Amino acid sequence: MSREAAIGRHVGILRDQADIRQHELAKQLGWSPAVLSRVESGERPLSADELDAALTAIDTEEARAFPARLARQWRLIPEPSFDDPDADLLWEAEQAAQKVDALAAQPDVKSFFERRIARYKDELLSAAARLGTRRYQVVLTGSIAAGKTMAICRAEGLELVNAKGAITSVLETGPGGTTVCEVHIKRGPQYGIFVEPCTDEEVRRHVLDFARSLLDAKGSTHGEPDDEENEEVISREINRAIRNMTGLVYHPSHRSADGTRLPRIDQARVLAERAGDMKTLAVEVLALMQLHRRDRRDIWYSPSLEKAPLAWLQDVFREINNGLHPEFSLPRRIEVIVPNALLNENSLTVTLVDTQGIDDVAGRADLEQHFDDPHTIVVLCSKFEDAPSIHVRELLRRAREAGVRTLDRHAAVLVLARPGDALKVKDRGALVETEEEGYELKGDEVRLRLTSLRVTDDHMLFFNAAEQDPEVLRAFLRARIAGVRAEHREGLQQIVADANALLVNYEKEQAKEAIRVGAQPLVTWLTHSSGMTEAPSTHVQDSLVEATKVAHPGTIRASVVRDGDWPKLNYGHHLAHGARRMAAQVVEPKLDAFRVIATNILQTKDFALAHDLARQAMRTLEDGFNALIRKVQLVGQSIYADDLSVDTGFWQGCRGERGKGYRDRVNVRNKNWFKQDEGKEADHRVQAVITDEWTATIASVSQLMPKSTD
Repeated sequence: MSREAAIGRHVGILRDQADIRQHELAKQLGWSPAVLSRVESGERPLSADELDAALTAIDTEEARAFPARLARQWRLIPEPSFDDPDADLLWEAEQAAQKVDALAAQPDVKSFFERRIARYKDELLSAAARLGTRRYQVVLTGSIAAGKTMAICRAEGLELVNAKGAITSVLETGPGGTTVCEVHIKRGPQYGIFVEPCTDEEVRRHVLDFARSLLDAKGSTHGEPDDEENEEVISREINRAIRNMTGLVYHPSHRSADGTRLPRIDQARVLAERAGDMKTLAVEVLALMQLHRRDRRDIWYSPSLEKAPLAWLQDVFREINNGLHPEFSLPRRIEVIVPNALLNENSLTVTLVDTQGIDDVAGRADLEQHFDDPHTIVVLCSKFEDAPSIHVRELLRRAREAGVRTLDRHAAVLVLARPGDALKVKDRGALVETEEEGYELKGDEVRLRLTSLRVTDDHMLFFNAAEQDPEVLRAFLRARIAGVRAEHREGLQQIVADANALLVNYEKEQAKEAIRVGAQPLVTWLTHSSGMTEAPSTHVQDSLVEATKVAHPGTIRASVVRDGDWPKLNYGHHLAHGARRMAAQVVEPKLDAFRVIATNILQTKDFALAHDLARQAMRTLEDGFNALIRKVQLVGQSIYADDLSVDTGFWQGCRGERGKGYRDRVNVRNKNWFKQDEGKEADHRVQAVITDEWTATIASVSQLMPKSTD
C-alpha cells in the first residue's frame, strides 16, 4: 500500500475513533460522501490542505497529533503503520539510531566509545525489527489424538452440527494419523484453501515408499503387512492419500452367489504382485495418480454454491486431505483461509498451525524448529489423563538441552480435557467429588512435572473444548502473544535508554573513569575465566542413538530405506541437535557466570555509569551464544549431509537387517559408524567450531570494554 493510500485509510480510522459517521464528516468538509469513501479506501490521495481540513474537523487528540507523525523522517528503521501502537517507541529508536549513526560517522570519534557506538546501531535496528514485525504464529503440537485440531476449530468457530445433532469440526479429526500434512489457518478475504504441493521428487519418494511397503509385506493380497519393521515404511496418512488418488483401495469382503464369504481384496497388493519389482510398481502407481492433471493450488468459496461456507470448507478440506480431490496433488502444507481475525486479535496478524501429531519420536525437525523463532508461541498439548505427556516433556527437555533460553516466554502447555475427565481423578485412593477439585489436583501434578522445564503457572491452561467458552482459549493464547510482544517492547526500550545514556556520557571525562572502574569485573572475567577449558561429555551422535533406542522398528526402517531422511526420524536433525547439545553444555555455564557478574554490577549504585555497558555486554554475549548454537547446528547437519548420507555401504548394511532384534542391530551400526574413520572426527569438528565461535564472541564483547590506552 502506498503512503498516500495509508494516509486516507488512517483518516477513516480516526473518524471511526471519534464516532463520526462518514456522511457527517463529508457534509462538514463540503465533500460528497463518495469522495470521502474513495479517500478512506485509499483510492483517492489527499492534498495537504484537504488532509488538514479533515483532521481539523475530526478534532481529536489523535487527529491533532497526526501531522507531527507524518513529518517524521524515517531513515534507518522502516516506517510503521499509522495505527501501530508502538509507533512512538519505534520513532524513539529511529532518533537514537540516527544520533548514533551520525556520531559514528565523525572522523574524530573517540575510541573509548567507538566500538560500542557501532554495536548500538545494530542493536537498535534488530530490536526495532523484532517489535515492528506484527506477524505471529501459534503452533500447536503434541501426541496424536490429543485433541488439538478440535481445540483450534472450537477457538475459531470452525464447527458444524451434523445430521444427528452432534457438533463436528470443520477440519478433519480422528484417533490419529488423520491429517496428511501441517495445516495453517490464516485470515483472508473469504473462505478458501491454498495447497503447497509436494515437489515431484517428494511425490516420487512417497510412491517408492508405498511400493516398497507393498513388496516387502508378507502374506497374500488378503490382509495387512504384519512385519513390524514394515509398518511405518510409509505413514498412514500418505498411504491413504495415494490409495485414494490411484483407486488402489481395499475391496470389502462380500458373499458369493453360493453364500460363501469372500475376503476383502487389496487392489494395491494385486498390482504389486503383477508388477513384481519396485521400480515397475512405482511407475504404475505414478501413472494412476495422473499428476499432470493435479495442478491446482487454491480453491475459494462462492456464494453461488448451494452449501454454507463451513460445510463447503469441511468437504473440500476432507477431499484434499485424503487425496480425493482430482485437481490437487499430495499436499506438503495446507492453508485454510477464513475471513475473520484469528483469536479475535485485530491488531496483529496471527496464524494458527496444526502440526501432525507425535506417535513415536518427539524430536522432529518440523516441531523443534519453532522454538528458535522469536515470533512463534509453541503450545504443547496433552490429553488430560497423561498430562504433561511424555512427548511434551521430551520436547521441553530437548529444547533446554539445545540451548533454547526462551521457553519461559515462548512455550505454553495446554491440557485438553474431555467431559468427565476431572471426576476420574483420585485423591488418596478415592475419586474427587467435584470437577474443580479434580482440576486442582491434576494441575498440581502437571506443575510438579514441569518444575524443572521452565514453564510457569500462567503458561498452562486446562481447556475442555466440548463445554468451555472458546474465549477462554483465545484469551490464553492472546496473552502468550502479548507477553512476547512485551518482551520485545521492553528490550527495545532498554536499548534506546542505554544508547541515549552513552550519547549523554560521550563528552564527559569523569564518566569515562567511572565506566572503567565499573567495567573492571567484566574485564577480569573476560581475561581470565572465559576460556573454553572443558570438552563436552556428550557426543554428536547421542541424540540419534537415544532416538533409535526407543523408536518403533517401523519408524527406523522407514528412515533407513530413505538413507536417514525421514520426517519422523531424521538422522541429520538428530546430529544437528546432538551438536547443539554439546555446545550448550559447555557454553551456557560460561554465559550464566558472566550474567552473575553483570547483574552484580547492575545492583551496585556506585557503578551506575557502567550499567548500560554491563547490559550491552550481556546482550552481545547472548547474541553470540545464539549465533554459535545455530552455526554448530549446521555443522551437525553437515556431518550427515556430507558424510553419513552418502555412505552407501552403511545404508545397505542397515537395510539388510531383518527380524528379531532389528532395532538393536541398526543402533549398533549407528554407534559403530562414529567409531570408524568416516565418523570418528565428528566430535572434533563440532568442538573446533564451538571453540572458534566462542573465541570470536568473547572478542566481540571484549571490544566493548574500555582499554587502558583509551
